[in-house]
Amino acid sequence: MIPKLRTGAALAALMAGMSIIAAAAATPPPTPNAAGAPFKMLSYSDTFTLAANGTYTRTVHKIIEPLTKNGVQSNGQIQELVATAMEHFHLVSAKTIAPNGKIYPVTAKDVHTQTAPSAVDAPSFSDAKIVSIEFPHVERGSKLDVTYTIHRFQAYFPNEFSGIDAVPPGQLTGHEQVEVRAPASLHLLTSVRGGYTMTRTVKGNTQIITATLDNPPYHVVPGDAVSTAQFEPMFLATTFPNWQALGDAYWSRAAAKTQATPDVKKLADEITGNKTGRAAMDALYDWAATHIRWVGIEPGLSGWIPAAAGHTLTRRYGDCKASETLLVALLKAKGIKAEPALIDGGSAVYRLTRRVNLGIIDHVIVYVPKYKLFLDPTSGFATPGELPVGDADKPVILASAHSSLARTPAGPASYIQQTAETIAPNGALHGSGTIHATGYTDWMMRDILDQLPKAAYPRVVKQVLSGEGLVGTGTFTAASADDLTKPFIVTDHWRAPGYYDPGHIVVLRVHKGFAFTAIGHYLATNASPSQLYPVKRAIGTLHFTTSLTLPAGYKVLATPESGTVKTSVGSFVQSATMHGTTLRLVQTLSLDRMWYPVQDRDALKTLFTKAYRLDRQQIVLERTNTKPQA
Repeated sequence: MIPKLRTGAALAALMAGMSIIAAAAATPPPTPNAAGAPFKMLSYSDTFTLAANGTYTRTVHKIIEPLTKNGVQSNGQIQELVATAMEHFHLVSAKTIAPNGKIYPVTAKDVHTQTAPSAVDAPSFSDAKIVSIEFPHVERGSKLDVTYTIHRFQAYFPNEFSGIDAVPPGQLTGHEQVEVRAPASLHLLTSVRGGYTMTRTVKGNTQIITATLDNPPYHVVPGDAVSTAQFEPMFLATTFPNWQALGDAYWSRAAAKTQATPDVKKLADEITGNKTGRAAMDALYDWAATHIRWVGIEPGLSGWIPAAAGHTLTRRYGDCKASETLLVALLKAKGIKAEPALIDGGSAVYRLTRRVNLGIIDHVIVYVPKYKLFLDPTSGFATPGELPVGDADKPVILASAHSSLARTPAGPASYIQQTAETIAPNGALHGSGTIHATGYTDWMMRDILDQLPKAAYPRVVKQVLSGEGLVGTGTFTAASADDLTKPFIVTDHWRAPGYYDPGHIVVLRVHKGFAFTAIGHYLATNASPSQLYPVKRAIGTLHFTTSLTLPAGYKVLATPESGTVKTSVGSFVQSATMHGTTLRLVQTLSLDRMWYPVQDRDALKTLFTKAYRLDRQQIVLERTNTKPQA
């Protein structure tokens, strides 16, 4: 992954002969903070001196002002992730400038280097270190001033470069500047969005590209928004002509690693036995997903070069590239062609940028052209042909000698729950049901329950029922989460005393009982999409069938209405029918996409709001006998 380039105006000021210390001595007033931002990036400057072979030296200078107590705590130190096998970090200077102008220098004792967590998990795979710089005497209104260089002496890909500067909307920023100095003969492609301005000049044999951004709007991004990488202000510079060229570059290094060695062939035969075709593919995928332990790998050359299939087979652990490469080799051993698929799996980025941005490609899965299926062997619990939610509806680069672009499917993904409930004469509600799912919803259920001890099942049922407004107890059973070749079914039984107080008129709401997804809560929390940003909605189809048997001695005055809400983004259908003394309520929410642009906001709001109103409707009963039931 390429380090994010952050920028500012301080270096330009120094070049112009201005003194940072003299400027600080003027003690400017504290930054106004009506928005309540924890800190402000006053200035951020990043200058690249780029060589034709893709190596470079970065000079970074930034000034940060903490604005709140939390800002002091979270920004009183900075951390830089360094891939020591391919780059050097050097701290030029760092200091705290107090609100009264007094300067507190950062000393050698304030700088710490530690092993990154990924290197602890798998030292043979990672070369990542974290350099932490602790600023002394930090308080609100301090100016934290730091300059450092990073010398990248080995490129991720020979003779290639990709750099990005971006400002998330949730960061209060003053002046942002990035400068790229490169040989004039180097063909650099650039793009800007979100308010950046860009200039390009040539002086002798050097081209100078400068992008600046001043005081971008500050907004708190809601939790249901897609990744800010999809819409934040951004500058990109790259030598890759297109995304397919990145796939070609990856494959040039990865192809040899997919060799089906004798050990790989022997294992493939043992796994598949007499199986062929799709059945053989399913068996090989199930084995890889079950037996290869995933270990996260951070920046370094290992970020783009996978371990050989034979090595992973011996070690039985690796990152996504290692698992993918082994699965490709196993499939190859059985005559099934497969390709690596480069993807963003760590965030909600559903569009590729116009220019190549290595920073949004952080995962590799497998594509099998014959069956038109994507497989993620690191998913743990995704059945063959299904994908985790992070992989769904994403653009991918299919890496080969002639790479191409494709997109993973958005589904089908469904959650299906059938519940039978009975109201006892004493007012208790008894319920039992079954739950199963497909697609990434199935993966999610398997993953959740695999982490949950069976002894905790009754406590979980109690908590879920309380979310439905019920005080009750119960438990559930579940199929094996590990067997990816069989459906995953959950069966539950529960009881909630005091569901209603017997009386002349009784008003009840139809509760869904034990559920992994409460449809009412889902509708309510997603009924107000952002007016500024695209949003994600990670549900394909929710289908609930609830049969509620009413108590004897009452007649029905009103039931929930049947109705259909349909907009351009999806639909909600509710059917309520009486069968003797049993109400049968069937609800289906269908969404056909993982994410929605801002122009779909009104359609989303209409769908969720009207569906929520239908879901909240109640049953009204009137007692027909003169005495309450015993």
